[in-house]
Amino acid sequence: MVTVALVGASTGFGRTMLMNFLHHNDNKHKLVLLSRSEQPELLAQGVDVRPVDYSNHSQLVKALDDVHTVLSLIGGGPPALAAQLELIKACQEAGVKRFAPSEYAGVSNEGIDLYASKKEVWEATKTSGLEYTRFSCGLFMSALATGTPKPVTELGKREGMKSGEEEALAGMRRWNFVVNMKAGTADYPGDGTAPMVLTDMRGISLFVFRALDMEKWPETLGMRGDVKSFREIVEICEKVQGRKWLTKTNPLEELSARVDDPGKKFYNQVRLRLAEGWAMVGDELNKEFPDMKPITCEEFIDKWWSGVKLDEASWEEDVYAT
Repeated sequence: MVTVALVGASTGFGRTMLMNFLHHNDNKHKLVLLSRSEQPELLAQGVDVRPVDYSNHSQLVKALDDVHTVLSLIGGGPPALAAQLELIKACQEAGVKRFAPSEYAGVSNEGIDLYASKKEVWEATKTSGLEYTRFSCGLFMSALATGTPKPVTELGKREGMKSGEEEALAGMRRWNFVVNMKAGTADYPGDGTAPMVLTDMRGISLFVFRALDMEKWPETLGMRGDVKSFREIVEICEKVQGRKWLTKTNPLEELSARVDDPGKKFYNQVRLRLAEGWAMVGDELNKEFPDMKPITCEEFIDKWWSGVKLDEASWEEDVYAT
């Protein structure tokens, strides 16, 4: 048993990870939540909730007393950057052994301006003296449920979800990225044939939970739910939804020229990186735990879109702006 502290897990994807840890834990590890606020519901479920102010170094060090592993799930932006950097310093002083920064994306943070804070945290992690790893999952498969009208299942009800879409997204926001599942349109990076890894949120959580059992973490721990191109995803959607999709290719030189378009900088930067193989993360955790059978794109799309009555596809380019 090790004491594992999750940071930034009161809401969103972090909370999904914490709830999955609770479901699979069976007293295997002691679960700690560092949170800016009290969490009586989680406290009642056996989580050791430790309220902290990330700008209060001594308080943060005290909250990490007896903690072996820290998993950061803090969101993006400048405030998150400051919080993670303070967290690393506190881990060093408190004697924490292992630390995983909030990564959960592609093979690196290069070429994506919004990930500049991730890059800075990663560099600080590597020089911290802590044992560390980068958990890489490619794209979030769960985005493929954006817009589903399917009802919530019993699993979702147990997790407090109010709709099937909320259950399928599992902590991530609604996101029409490249594909619009409801409209039936795809705005490909390049010709849409670049392979990429997609992993759903609960699968990511379970891979990370299993990684807690590893004696030593390597620098990178990739996980693969499935490997597909956007063209292959569209083919699956056409079969499951029973309609023809509208698709558009985007030559990479044109994407490069439009990379500074207002509201689309992140979108175009990520599409460029995807075409270069950014989402083809490794399968280290799949090899480490071969008994794990993560959900595939076919299974996920069938679960959340089969039997849904939809209009003929219509192009809505503005839905892709971020």
